Amino acid sequence: MDIRAVDLNLLKAFDALIRERAVTRAASRIGLSQPAMSHALSRLRDLFADDLFVRTPNRMEPTARAREIAPLVSAAIEHIEAALNLGVGFDPAKSAGIFTAGMAEYAEVALVGRLAESFARQAPKATLRLTPLTGAEAADQLDSGAIDVAVSHLRALPAHLDSMGLLRDPFVLITRRGHPLAAQLLSIETYAALNHVLVSPRGDTSGAVDRALADFGLKRRIALLVATYLALPAALAASDLVATVPRRTAQHIAAIAEIEIMPLAIDLSVPVSMAWHRRATSEPAQVWFRSLVIEAASD
Repeated sequence: MDIRAVDLNLLKAFDALIRERAVTRAASRIGLSQPAMSHALSRLRDLFADDLFVRTPNRMEPTARAREIAPLVSAAIEHIEAALNLGVGFDPAKSAGIFTAGMAEYAEVALVGRLAESFARQAPKATLRLTPLTGAEAADQLDSGAIDVAVSHLRALPAHLDSMGLLRDPFVLITRRGHPLAAQLLSIETYAALNHVLVSPRGDTSGAVDRALADFGLKRRIALLVATYLALPAALAASDLVATVPRRTAQHIAAIAEIEIMPLAIDLSVPVSMAWHRRATSEPAQVWFRSLVIEAASD
């Protein structure tokens, strides 16, 4: 295929579609009308001889061919933008860009307050987007350009992704105020014998705490599984259940609900890291965005 015969604006349309997964939002992202974006999608399908995006009830899902193309197109656009902005620098106060962080829920709860405040103050015309993320999804979403940074408990990452530790948050125990055991220093055996709530977005029936207890030959009873930390205040208020959560999450819950925060019987913490694609390492806007996340994580 001869690049001279290709309208490179179509690649911008493709990049917007892969990020937004909706024609209307993609059109808004790059300043096109909805009919113009639909026309661009039709031309893209002809160009690549593939449907590229398949409509589902909730959004447009990329085909295997589109997923293969996406990181290459995204990297090309970012390199062109970097070349155009070389020596210009980045002024967040003038930016109307969209900055996207994929975050595990506990990281979002811990960081959103300070991050949103700093972002709004420094970049009042830009948009901050926080999207759900599990550690297993991080590499794919960074590769496709769906997110700018991944913030979660991240294990082994591909070599083309850079990362750094953000914080290490100790686990604490939370109960309703007035719980029979509130404010007591619990032994590990007493702790394990309680009825527990487990926050498990993916429906897993055990977590880091259970692996730690197994080292002591103990097992706790998970009486309730919930998908989000937002469910904890109501669950705890209506019962004698307890929950084990990162300290910053507990502090945010305590600000909106009557709960007690107690030390955990074992020394256990959750490490939170931030990862980004190496192509964005030196890009000024992304350097600025990562600095905000680092600042929000500082204790």
